[in-house]
Amino acid sequence: MTFQPLTRAERQIVHELQSDGRTTKRALAEAVGLAPSTTLDKVRDLEDRGVITGYHADVDLAALGRNMQAFVAIKVRPKTQKIVDALVDRLWNLPETLGVFIVSGDDDILVHLGVKDTESLRSLVLDNIANAEGVVDETTSLIFDYHRKSVVAPVE
Repeated sequence: MTFQPLTRAERQIVHELQSDGRTTKRALAEAVGLAPSTTLDKVRDLEDRGVITGYHADVDLAALGRNMQAFVAIKVRPKTQKIVDALVDRLWNLPETLGVFIVSGDDDILVHLGVKDTESLRSLVLDNIANAEGVVDETTSLIFDYHRKSVVAPVE
């Protein structure tokens, strides 16, 4: 996918939908100053171009019984595409996984986990991560606080 700069109206639409993905098309049109039909066409175009990739509900992890979050930094050897892909698939399919990142530097993979408590985290790391094929080392870091931007501005 190639970068295609957004128009002022498209940037406003993206901003509004990131702020409230459940806004009505009429309210969205009013907020960006366009006719509802034009706004709907622009939203569909943004979806077709892959700028808007979906709509979702943000949830409170603690309300789901996931009171603890952690990052696990994983070193993989040998670092082959086959082993990395298999490990990413394994990590992604764990119900506790919130995100998987392939990174550069000392570590090869970071996995973001949401778990019930320290015992759950310990079991998960020992039984499902540390013993996976290719994993030669892992470092677990507890997340004390978490902030995520829900509105991301495009590059102009």
